[in-house]
Amino acid sequence: MTINFVCRKGKTSVRDGLTPLELYVIIDGKRRFVSLNRRIDPKSFNSKKQMVKGNDQINEYIEAVRMKCYALETEMLKRGLLFTVDTFVYAFKYGIKKNSISVYGLFNEFMVKQEEKRKVGLITQAIYVKYRCTIRYCKEAMQTDKMLGDLSTSDMENIYTYMLGRMSNNSAICYMRKLKTMLIYAIREGYISTNPITFKFHHTKVKKEPLTLEEVRTIRTKVLGSRSMENVRDLFIFQCYTGMAYRDMASMTQNDIKVDENGKEWIVKERIKTGVPAFIPVLPPVKEILVKHQYLLPTLSNQKYNSYLKEIQEVCGITKTLHSHLARHTCGTLLLNAGCDIMTVSKVLGHSSIKITEAVYAKLLPSTIMQRVEDVADKLM
Repeated sequence: MTINFVCRKGKTSVRDGLTPLELYVIIDGKRRFVSLNRRIDPKSFNSKKQMVKGNDQINEYIEAVRMKCYALETEMLKRGLLFTVDTFVYAFKYGIKKNSISVYGLFNEFMVKQEEKRKVGLITQAIYVKYRCTIRYCKEAMQTDKMLGDLSTSDMENIYTYMLGRMSNNSAICYMRKLKTMLIYAIREGYISTNPITFKFHHTKVKKEPLTLEEVRTIRTKVLGSRSMENVRDLFIFQCYTGMAYRDMASMTQNDIKVDENGKEWIVKERIKTGVPAFIPVLPPVKEILVKHQYLLPTLSNQKYNSYLKEIQEVCGITKTLHSHLARHTCGTLLLNAGCDIMTVSKVLGHSSIKITEAVYAKLLPSTIMQRVEDVADKLM
């Protein structure tokens, strides 16, 4: 911000020869004049020294206004207010509203709180990153900052529409709910009185069909054409037999592998998403992959990983879309169909509640349904 005091001769009064003293403000290249409640003789004003010759009272007033401007700038930035030449001039004339804050200012304040929570374990790193991503999408959609109190339902719909152009409906809803949490925080802090997100979200039902054991075996035994595809195949099969999410698998080290008193190997690792530990027995296919890679699994980005999986899907003739999370669904479902109880599967997958396991992974394959019905058929006759 640049401020100067000016005395424009073109505004000199014919009646008394005096000219209004004005404040000249420049912020981000935009300029505004603010008329001050003082009139002076233009001939006595020294623009370089920014003072009126022989008038200590006016000079003290100029200095007081200057200090007020810098104090106002500091206060607006401290509060995270939208700082433009227009908002500054408004605040100079009418003062700062007690609970004013801009949208970007809210984002900054909210994330400071989330950082504190993350450090003490009240929220996970995954949730923290989700908030960061939400803010990024909101800024891309808005393009410019605005006062929080000026947000409308139309603005929220525009942000939602922007997200829908870049991701699935369910993913967009996830981010919009994070935004809604930020706005609830703003209401609690007294920045706004009502939440501008007034419309309801409707999830798209996605059919999550896991792989069958035969399909897993096909992928596991297929001869692939490159080392890169073989590495990705190993990672995918590793997920199918451990149920690990991709990020958990990518961050796994040899320290996460424990040996019990019976000499059995386990993968014991806290999930990045929830912080809940998963207890995963090292099955023969998993052991085979660990030994092959000397207990140091290959790494690549999740995006690249999923890209290779699509190639593997075509080579193996699998009709289901292969992606990293499908392996986790497959593991949970195969364990249940093999006879594992729901509590055991919940522990392997590292769920925070058995209800999650029941709701998402308790899907019986048709062959299992048939077998179990046939087992009790005699009792139904």
